[in-house]
Amino acid sequence: MNEKFEKIFEHSNEGLLVVNSSGVIDTLNPKLLKLFGYDDEKEILGQKLEILIPRRYTKSHVGYREKYNAAPSNRSMGAGRNLMALRKDGTEFPVEVSLSHYEENGETKSIAFVVDISKRVAIDTELKKLNNQLEEEVVKRTKEVNAQNKMLRSIAENFPNGNIFIIDKNFIIEWADGSMLRSMGLTDSSLKGISFIERLGDHVKPVITEKLPRLFKGETIKFEIEFKEKYFSIYGVPLTEKNGATDSALLVEMDVTIEKHAELNIERALQKEKDLNELKSRFVAMASHEFRTPLSTIDTSATLISKYTETEQDEKRSVHVKRIKRMVSNLTQILNDFLSLEKLESGLIKPNVSSFNFHSLIEEVIDEVGLIKRKEQFIELDYGLTTSQVISSDQNILKNCITNLVSNACKYSPEGATIDLIISEENGNIHVKVKDQGIGIPEEDQQRLFSRFHRARNVTNIEGTGLGLNIVKRYMDVLEGNITFTSKVGEGSTFELCFPKN
Repeated sequence: MNEKFEKIFEHSNEGLLVVNSSGVIDTLNPKLLKLFGYDDEKEILGQKLEILIPRRYTKSHVGYREKYNAAPSNRSMGAGRNLMALRKDGTEFPVEVSLSHYEENGETKSIAFVVDISKRVAIDTELKKLNNQLEEEVVKRTKEVNAQNKMLRSIAENFPNGNIFIIDKNFIIEWADGSMLRSMGLTDSSLKGISFIERLGDHVKPVITEKLPRLFKGETIKFEIEFKEKYFSIYGVPLTEKNGATDSALLVEMDVTIEKHAELNIERALQKEKDLNELKSRFVAMASHEFRTPLSTIDTSATLISKYTETEQDEKRSVHVKRIKRMVSNLTQILNDFLSLEKLESGLIKPNVSSFNFHSLIEEVIDEVGLIKRKEQFIELDYGLTTSQVISSDQNILKNCITNLVSNACKYSPEGATIDLIISEENGNIHVKVKDQGIGIPEEDQQRLFSRFHRARNVTNIEGTGLGLNIVKRYMDVLEGNITFTSKVGEGSTFELCFPKN
């Protein structure tokens, strides 16, 4: 063996050995000794090659060796088979063997290149094990998913008035089914890949956009939306994996329109009952005050009249007779208000249209209010129409409304105050403006001023039913007109009626 070949042989990282045609080990390198656990090459040299092979393979290997010697070639040994080698201590290990041959002194000798592949086999074994585990897990997971899908599909098919969705972290629908979807001709495949948010209207996007991200933080959600005149209740739960990650979520969408309407009807009924109870309380409070005061005055005046029997007491009797008449007028007005309100609420009031001179109606109002206005109060008329102006409307309704506003202005203004009554016409509408110098209406009372029995908190000592303005507003509705006002406490109020001239 030349020096160059000897160095390669000695320092090779592979185990090398040379075997003669009889299968006897002729030469080997240190690496081979180390692989097989021998300390001295003399333990191996001169031995049959089969000393390095597990005993169960010895007999068959002799046949393989003789076959190779008959037709030697360069090749890998044991292709497709796991080759095992035998150490000195009897342990076995997997090897990879490559064969070559050469001629020496007319004899064919074989060279074997031996590599310990224990680590590679161990890695391959572990990979196979992991692969098998993965395949088993995939099969198991597939079965679970199929079973889950089957269960969800079964639930969805029989789910009344609802749908079931599975969405990913981007709110994209991964799975969908339900009786409502089926009734609309929609299928799972037609919804896959569509955003759960985008499928709904713009007006519900804000609430859904706010709610859905919570699912992927591990929260359960529940909320209601209104869509196309229907109400839907949406429940959501996160679908958390074994590793703790939440990459998808389950949404259950239910049509609760019937239940919601029932709930709203109950709420309206309860509110109506509450309003009725409040109205009853106000009515009792009002009636007890507004009826008791005039009746008490009438009783007192009647008693005093019976005592004024002398002729020189006529003036005193006259004062009390006027007082009685005024109180009777007040009671009559209260009863008229109740009758008007009852007719208005029953829908029995229809406009009785006739043509009449509007200026004459205004003069009648001023004359009638003049009987009840306070001392030295003055009603100043600014009539912007011609005195011969004829309009077509309901004369009684208009007289009632204007009288109510002017009498209120007198009632809530001090003695000596001026009440402005301004009449104008614009765009075919008549405007009647009543401006007083009274106590004004607190801002917190203004929103409810036209409610039944409502009276401002600063008029508790002034007679009134709290029905007048409510009736005026309802009358204006009948005439297709309206009533507006402005007011400031301590400065007075201005009420304005606007109604069609014809």
